Amino acid sequence: MMNARTYINRSFAVVLLIAAGPLAERCLAGKVRVEIGAGANFASYKTYQWLPPKVLMSSGVVENEPVIGPAMKDAINRQLSEKGLREVAEGGDLQVSALALREAIPQLEAVVFGGPEMMYAEPIATMGRYNHEGTLVVNLIDTRTKKSAWLGMAKETIDRGQGTGLKKIPVAAAKLFKKYPSPKK
Repeated sequence: MMNARTYINRSFAVVLLIAAGPLAERCLAGKVRVEIGAGANFASYKTYQWLPPKVLMSSGVVENEPVIGPAMKDAINRQLSEKGLREVAEGGDLQVSALALREAIPQLEAVVFGGPEMMYAEPIATMGRYNHEGTLVVNLIDTRTKKSAWLGMAKETIDRGQGTGLKKIPVAAAKLFKKYPSPKK
């Protein structure tokens, strides 16, 4: 059974993919999904500007969230720079829209029944844990056409705290941008 938070997270990601418009090419690799917009001219993209990064929290979508937001921007900036793109304050060829989704999925490990009639008794203990999953979504929007040129989603473990989840954001960004097309000249 899906809880409300999981439903919202998955629904938001689906809505984001639908909102990106018709995309011509799909690349799937493990936990990474990349879609390239029809007619996107990657040779013409030299600069980019940021839209406020968003993080879906239990309280809703938070713009410029102070922990995950900067980690996302740093990781994505590094990847865009490696692709030869330069950040500008305004007037960029691309707008960067980034979103981090985080969900905790309960996993039942064991149910312990007591007494000789174990099959009909009420459980006296249950053991489980929460698996924390997160998704990094990066949408590069062509500022001239106002359409998505490149959209990538990487499903990784992204925690809110200072733990190991933040270290996964650069890994997720690197996996995404391996699928960024080389400019055709």
